[in-house]
Amino acid sequence: MSRSIKITSSEDTKLEALEQVTSEGEKKGSMKQAGRASSNSKNKGYSAADIQVLEGIAAIRHRPGMYIGSTSASGLAHLMWEALDNAVDEAVAGFGKHIWLNIDRAGWVTVRDEGRGMPFDSMLYQGDYLPAATVILTVPHSGGKFAQGAYKTAGGLHGVGATVINALSEKLELTIWRDGQQFKQVFSRGVAMPHQVAPCDAQLHGTQLRWLYDRSVFDADAYYSLEAIESRLKAAAYLNRDISFHLDAWDEAAEEQVSHIFYSRDGLADYIRDLASATSAPLFKQVISIVKEKDGVQVEVALQPTIGYKVALYSYANAVRTRDGGVHETGFKAALTKVVNDYALKLGIIKNREKDGFKPEVIQQGLNIVISVKLANPQFQGQTKDRLNNAPVEGIVRSVVDEGLKEWFESNTNAAKEWLKKIQQMQKARNEAQLVEELARAGNKKNGELIDTTLSKKFLRCNTSDPGRAELFIVEGDSAGGSAGQGRFSEFQAVLKLKGKPLNVAKADLERIVENEEIRTIINVLGTGTRATFDSSRLRFNRIIIATDADVDGLHIQCLLLTLFHQEFSELIERGHIYIACPPLYSVKHKGKVIWLLDDEARLRFGAAHPEAQEYKRFKGLGEMNPKELRDTTFDPARRTLKRVTIEDGVLAAKLVAELMEDKNAEMRRSFLAEHARKIRELDI
Repeated sequence: MSRSIKITSSEDTKLEALEQVTSEGEKKGSMKQAGRASSNSKNKGYSAADIQVLEGIAAIRHRPGMYIGSTSASGLAHLMWEALDNAVDEAVAGFGKHIWLNIDRAGWVTVRDEGRGMPFDSMLYQGDYLPAATVILTVPHSGGKFAQGAYKTAGGLHGVGATVINALSEKLELTIWRDGQQFKQVFSRGVAMPHQVAPCDAQLHGTQLRWLYDRSVFDADAYYSLEAIESRLKAAAYLNRDISFHLDAWDEAAEEQVSHIFYSRDGLADYIRDLASATSAPLFKQVISIVKEKDGVQVEVALQPTIGYKVALYSYANAVRTRDGGVHETGFKAALTKVVNDYALKLGIIKNREKDGFKPEVIQQGLNIVISVKLANPQFQGQTKDRLNNAPVEGIVRSVVDEGLKEWFESNTNAAKEWLKKIQQMQKARNEAQLVEELARAGNKKNGELIDTTLSKKFLRCNTSDPGRAELFIVEGDSAGGSAGQGRFSEFQAVLKLKGKPLNVAKADLERIVENEEIRTIINVLGTGTRATFDSSRLRFNRIIIATDADVDGLHIQCLLLTLFHQEFSELIERGHIYIACPPLYSVKHKGKVIWLLDDEARLRFGAAHPEAQEYKRFKGLGEMNPKELRDTTFDPARRTLKRVTIEDGVLAAKLVAELMEDKNAEMRRSFLAEHARKIRELDI
């Protein structure tokens, strides 16, 4: 069973890193001075002396989120991915077949390849002769991937990957083996120390980066998710067949060092088979594989229909995950829609393309898809490379997929008919999905406001009409709902009271979901619709906050709700709209004041600091708090603690849901929930 699905902490009151240390010797005072100048409404004292120019390492440390997305666990992992991408580029270029990743108990990360070795001969930079490797590690947008011929394809093209790792590390050690020489250099928060060059075995070649991330930059609760790392390395093996990825890492849960080797012979076909283990059963055993190079672009696509309806689509450019898609996804979808409808007509599944033709979103339902393109000069959107923008790639992928799918349809008539009939059934189910929304919106009137009399007993609206401000708290039971209704900030906080445990949607068919009153209510309140009718732009709340009791039953309800959101509203998780409320478990009176303690660990720390006898009050459920207590601890944005729900890897989330939420796993589920009842950080979806 999966060890964890990841939830990263997000405090409402957390400010961006305006006061983060930017480089060795740089202090916070200048930042505060700029803050004082800007706060003066008349801009008195605001002059050229207040203008700062941050370059290189200082700029990265001042705004790390611009380069790695965030300073949470995902940003921490991004440093690894930058180093890994560089190592993969060497292997794909034909230099080496092995890549090593090590994470020790103290948090040191080591990435080593057996490539050519980063060049360290001297180069002239701003009037000084420096080793080329030193420039690469300290100067953004420097590297060997801008020149023609150095790499046929590469994932790290902005020239900031190694620099970012260096800038955001407390300490970094660089070792290079090249041409019978070993180059070593140590850096401290981006500042280079003197380097050393010594003879070494002429057979040695490659580059090794070893670093300890800077705890003054990253969030206090940032950590390495072993399962996310394993998933990333597994995907890298699929995308780069015949290259071995060696992982040696400390497993915090098992309290032991673990080792794995990730290797794939069949590439994306293996990837699809792995996806099948986490999603619905395949419609047929065969994986549809398309591999071709056209106009200098290598295109590889693998797909397989399943008996379910959820789409699992993963796209990559030069082995870098493009989470926001791009032109390669657009080209694939266009070709898929055309060819499927062509053969549906040809094989007699539909009679009139204009009238009966399958919609693109219906064709994609139930598909497991992996798309990989490799090209010389990819144009990514942003440093985090989440979207591919090379316009010509769209037509190339469309042409390659069009040709490959036609060949498959011609050679696999029986399987093709089975797939097309399944799409036809999905088309009918699409109408049922629209019925879900109609039922969910029953009783709605002007402007979609929720005024249905049945719903009004469960749902307490907020006053604001601005979805960007609005928050929805989902609570269990009338008791918690009553306190929540009185303790909330009614201007922008709505409350939805659930009756009992929600339906386990992991195995429920569409008819049961349609008939379930609690599910219809949730769909109604959110306003997005579901499945084929889902539209995130109609979401009525910026934050959906699950607030359940801190016991096994409460965690069970939480798990059921997360299953619902993962299956029916996964885009809301991906966009960061879903949160878990973390009300304190204890209160204690100390020197005439009430002190709130989040959990048992906080209570122990408080007890150690204040050994005098204390009378602690434990809150099992939200209903045990009065409205003021609930307002102060759970609703007040300035004082509450929330956990943002994220999907680090859709496959990991799907696997945990599949393993825990099946009916036969009720006891396993209860044991898991009991074990993790107050370890929410380890329970990520």
